[in-house]
Amino acid sequence: MYEYLALVPIIFPILGALVTYALGKYSEKAQDVFLVAFTAFLFLMNAAILAGMQSGAIKQLTYGFIVLDSTGAFIAALVSFIGAMVIFYSFVYKDAMHYDNTYFIMYLLLMGMMIGLASTYNVIVMLVFLEAATVISAVLILFGRTKRAIKATYVYLAISIIEVILVVAGAFILYNDTGTLDLSLLKPGMVGQGDMFLLALLFLFGFGTKAGLLPLGIIWLPPAHSEGPPPISATMSGILVMASAIAMIKAVYPFYMVSHMGTLVFVIAGLGILNMLVGIVMALLSKDLKRLLAYSTISSVGYITLGFALASPTSIYGALFYISSHMLYKGCLFLIAGALILRVHTRQIYKMGGLMRQMPLTGICFLISALAISGAVPLLNGFVSKELIYQGAANAGYTVYFTAFGIEFTIFAIIGWITSILTFICFIRAFWLIFMGKPREEFKDVKDPPLYMMLPILTMACLCVAIGVYPDLLSGALQYTAHTLYGLTQL
Repeated sequence: MYEYLALVPIIFPILGALVTYALGKYSEKAQDVFLVAFTAFLFLMNAAILAGMQSGAIKQLTYGFIVLDSTGAFIAALVSFIGAMVIFYSFVYKDAMHYDNTYFIMYLLLMGMMIGLASTYNVIVMLVFLEAATVISAVLILFGRTKRAIKATYVYLAISIIEVILVVAGAFILYNDTGTLDLSLLKPGMVGQGDMFLLALLFLFGFGTKAGLLPLGIIWLPPAHSEGPPPISATMSGILVMASAIAMIKAVYPFYMVSHMGTLVFVIAGLGILNMLVGIVMALLSKDLKRLLAYSTISSVGYITLGFALASPTSIYGALFYISSHMLYKGCLFLIAGALILRVHTRQIYKMGGLMRQMPLTGICFLISALAISGAVPLLNGFVSKELIYQGAANAGYTVYFTAFGIEFTIFAIIGWITSILTFICFIRAFWLIFMGKPREEFKDVKDPPLYMMLPILTMACLCVAIGVYPDLLSGALQYTAHTLYGLTQL
């Protein structure tokens, strides 16, 4: 009776964009007040929907091609949270860079498209939402207003053509075999064994490219994430890439019933490991702070892909926990990068130094986020998420064990720990070069960013600690969502 309510998380941000346009014509102050109140409302609404689904008070809603289940509600809650943080942060950035209200209108539209991407099982509808998000985010990248931003946008859109071709090719094969484009309707025997493996690969690379999966991910992601405004970088890295990863795995999991499933697991897990190592090595070689953060996103996508690839309940739960953690610490780091650029007018980490005395709150938040992203420090959210993925790797039965000093190790955990150590070195080096050492004379008057910028940074850094100490704050909702995704592998 109320199935149309499935559209609410998607429609509300779009309606918010229209109201923002109207208020912008009337009063900038009224527009700003509306944006803060509206994005806070969106987060509370979507978090309540997810909690309601977990408790059983709200059932899955389906309206046409749109399916609001725990996966869609999970992404909607993350999108609306990062949206509230970024909108609040962007008021100062907007004034400094002289952005008009088009920035906020496009941002709200992007929120709607990201939620829609995770709220359907129809591959063509997924693709429509993904490409709409691509075009909108490309416009937002252009707010960087540099030649490099324009070039990054061209590359971003050009790569999107390849993903469209891959997904459309898969859609033709899927419809020819089954008469449907809805992945949730697939049953054993509907697709031939050979086509199942082919479809899995087409959708893996089609949707996975936008998730930052190698080989094409490393071409578009670093320039796109580094050349856009920092608030947009925080959104693209923190959640757009992750929403694409959810779409990727929703499109691939129904084909895990293929007889040679082990080969498929090996391919996807291998790509995850490749992403982990290549991404962090490139980050270590980067001297540009935003590019360093962009390359580390490629590494993070590797962890998430590995967790999803193994397809055990624990590994899927770990991948979802990692997505939530990544949104916090990577979003926080990109927002800090924006504050640093605003204050010292450079992205080169070797041109900074000694900023802890002038920007103590910013430095502490950077250190917390740096330790969290490494996954090597207990009592932080990054450590919890990576340990869950390692545990899931052991439980899945697809890994190799080594015994040393009477202790049994898995190959996936060993590679993960090595990557964590490299990540720790990468970000602690960046922290030292930016905030420690002798203060530079040209930065003597620098100080922490204004309250509007500092509050989102502090909030996200504090949540990295709170969730690391009390992971149960998220565990119930994430385990419920993991159960929904795991069910796709049993179709």
